[in-house]
Amino acid sequence: MKKNMCFILLGLLFIQPALAQNIKKMSDAEQLGMTAGLALACGADKKLEDFELIASRLLANQAATDELERKQAQEYIEAKWDTMQRQKKGNPSDCREILESFESLPIFNSTVYADGSVKLPDGSWSKPLRPVKKR
Repeated sequence: MKKNMCFILLGLLFIQPALAQNIKKMSDAEQLGMTAGLALACGADKKLEDFELIASRLLANQAATDELERKQAQEYIEAKWDTMQRQKKGNPSDCREILESFESLPIFNSTVYADGSVKLPDGSWSKPLRPVKKR
C-alpha cells in the first residue's frame, strides 16, 4: 500500500512542494484526503468521483475493524476539507497544473471489483480484510 501511495504522491510533490515535508508524517487516509481536497478546490468533477471510489476501497480494505475504517474516513474527510480551504485561500491560478497532475495520477489505472478488491496500476491487489457489506 505504501508503494502505491508513492505513485499518488509523486504528482502532488511537484504541485505543492511546501507540503512535501509533512507527507511522511501523514497517514494514507490523510494523503488521499489531501489529494482529493486539491482536486475539489480546483473543480475536478468525474475524475474526483473515480478517485474517491478507489480511495475509499483502498482505505476500507486495509481497515481490520469498523472502528479503524471510521477513523480513516474521518482523517480523509478532515484532510480533504483542510486542503480544500487552504487551496481556495491560496493561488487559484495553480489549478490548471493541479488538475493536470491529478488527472494523470496512476491511481486512475486501478480497477475496483464488486467484492471490494482493487487491482492497482502496478498489478498488485488490495483485497478486503473483512467482507464487503451490502448497503
